[in-house]
Amino acid sequence: MLRTSWVSVLGNAFLSLLKIVTGIISGSLAVLSDGLDSASDVFTSIIILIATPIINRPPNAKYVYGQEKAENIASTILSFVIFFMGCQILVASLTKIMRHTVTEVSLIAVWATVISIAGKLLLALFQFQQGKRINSSMLKANAINMRNDVIISAGVLLGLGCTFLFKMPILDPIIATLISLYVIYSAIGIFKDANLVLMDGVKDTSVYNEIIKAAEKVPGAYNPHRIRSRHVGNMYNIVLDIEVDGNLPLAEAHRIAQNVEDSIKQSIDNVYDIVVHIEPEGFVHEAEKYGMSKDNL
Repeated sequence: MLRTSWVSVLGNAFLSLLKIVTGIISGSLAVLSDGLDSASDVFTSIIILIATPIINRPPNAKYVYGQEKAENIASTILSFVIFFMGCQILVASLTKIMRHTVTEVSLIAVWATVISIAGKLLLALFQFQQGKRINSSMLKANAINMRNDVIISAGVLLGLGCTFLFKMPILDPIIATLISLYVIYSAIGIFKDANLVLMDGVKDTSVYNEIIKAAEKVPGAYNPHRIRSRHVGNMYNIVLDIEVDGNLPLAEAHRIAQNVEDSIKQSIDNVYDIVVHIEPEGFVHEAEKYGMSKDNL
């Protein structure tokens, strides 16, 4: 993973620098904006490089669940950086449009964008193949992000083409505005996803239905309730209560709880840990303020 991340860092750094310098020289705000967007990929790859050794540290007395949330903390920081970059691009492009300070764009911007598209496609393909080979969600996600950047660069290329064909330099800051809005939108998405994990939430709440179905498959296990789930990295940490016959021996009740745990692991991928609490069947307790069950799904 580290070698792949270094390829991503160096490749994106070259393409980003190429577009930023070309954007400044050619006077194309769209190419400059595309370059700044590519710079965010450099930050993403660096975050992977920094987070990977931290994430892989084994649990200890201070971090009993490990340190996999370091990735989410880093992603939150990254979202602020990307959001700021997007706002800077937005202000610059709108200022150009409102002040009518649009300038002609040099042809070099077109060639830089073509090189960028080809380079991004190669990087995205390499990242995805490596992510698939080692089953890394981070590398696959980074590959998808790069593929989306190709779409942005293609839009920039189309706008530049129209600028030269129809002599409409106003298209350049308009495209830059659209790119800035996309960058801001991406930053908000990264922030929401990272903080969902940090606040012990789950993005796909259908996991609770899967837990209930898995628990109810086990003979002797009744009324799965007070189900709680949160993420440890990209894995689920699950806690739930079940009811069993109150007259059963402890060993038999424990066997049923173990079967519930095994059933959930067979039904749900990426399970970090499961804790099953046993109660006697028909046990009446005060209403809990947290946890999911059939009644509140």
